[in-house]
Amino acid sequence: MQIKLKEILKNLFKCKHYGALLYSNEGYCPTCGKYLKKSYYIIRCSHCEIKRSAKKEFGKIIPDEKFCTNCGEKEYYIEKYDKLNFVDINYAIEVKEEIDINHKSQDFEIWVDSKDETNEQETQKNEKIFLPRQTKFLTTEG
Repeated sequence: MQIKLKEILKNLFKCKHYGALLYSNEGYCPTCGKYLKKSYYIIRCSHCEIKRSAKKEFGKIIPDEKFCTNCGEKEYYIEKYDKLNFVDINYAIEVKEEIDINHKSQDFEIWVDSKDETNEQETQKNEKIFLPRQTKFLTTEG
């Protein structure tokens, strides 16, 4: 009971993004200013793989019924889609996920081929081949 109360209080003051992403799949929320991406989730039975109707409860996606109406199985799995097919409209749950677009400590490497210097290497047949010498630069973005 205490866990559900914490989840309710945590989600109570969180932005619901009601006016966001009405006509697009990603963008900024006009209420809180966070970057959002729209995703769709569909629940399927783990035994017969039929689509099951779903609901969102305390931020989790769960099936409407406890058991599959086709085979009686309790287990299910969730599929995530970026775009929704027309036939999946009745079963899909739309979720607006917050994306952090500020990656300040992201590192990447740049390799540059030097045309003047060559690196001599031998193959298994003792043939000498010349490869361009590569220089590695480590760059930090931010």
